[in-house]
Amino acid sequence: MKRLGILCAICLLVLTEQVEAFPVSAAAWSDAQWGQHCQDVRTSFNPTTPLRTDTLTLKPEDPRFLDFLYWVWANKIIEHQIEQVGGTEWNGPTGGVIFHWAPGSRWETHTLVPFAHAIHHITGEHNWQDNMFKEFFEKFAPVKGVNIRQRLSLDKSPTWAQFLQHIGGPESPYYRYVFHQESVIDPARRVVTLVGGQGVRFEYTFDRYLNEIREVLTDCKAYQFFELYDRYGKGFASNTGWAGQSVPKQ
Repeated sequence: MKRLGILCAICLLVLTEQVEAFPVSAAAWSDAQWGQHCQDVRTSFNPTTPLRTDTLTLKPEDPRFLDFLYWVWANKIIEHQIEQVGGTEWNGPTGGVIFHWAPGSRWETHTLVPFAHAIHHITGEHNWQDNMFKEFFEKFAPVKGVNIRQRLSLDKSPTWAQFLQHIGGPESPYYRYVFHQESVIDPARRVVTLVGGQGVRFEYTFDRYLNEIREVLTDCKAYQFFELYDRYGKGFASNTGWAGQSVPKQ
């Protein structure tokens, strides 16, 4: 009986230990799987050579580009959330901020963003204020209604690691709530409006948005877009009422 108890304790430790690999869903394809799916694909974008598996080469001046942006949006490819330093319920890298992209999809992955870049993203583009997370900041000092950059440090409490655990930990109410997602694409101004939790709204230029897309996609991982574009033509993803669809009247 004593031996059984020891074995059960060992089993419990194994079950509660954090996983070593990034916990993607069963739907996600590995780089090798993507390569297998795209290696024989030939489209007007790549009529004679395989699609590149290491980068995305589609440019904003390409006539396919606007449809591509709408295709990315429709597939929720750059929707992402921030994890706590070292990973949320897994043993990940600690040298930056982990971004978890496109959860539940074929494209699901993660990237490690340098702290300086992530801090600029959160404080400059999102403009998060301490009074948006008062239950965290009030533990250290009264909230002031200032940008969180003024309240956080890399080495002195409250630290960025503590804050990222607060918003990106497994029990955090913010983990999915501050999820980044598109809300409007404006071709005339060439900007994309994104939203997140806590009333956050911000804009990316097409070039900035393309940099975000490149965190996830390569030409290979966009092979279905190139096939659809050749099948249906320009405007298939970006034009309301495409192919004679009826458009509801306002």
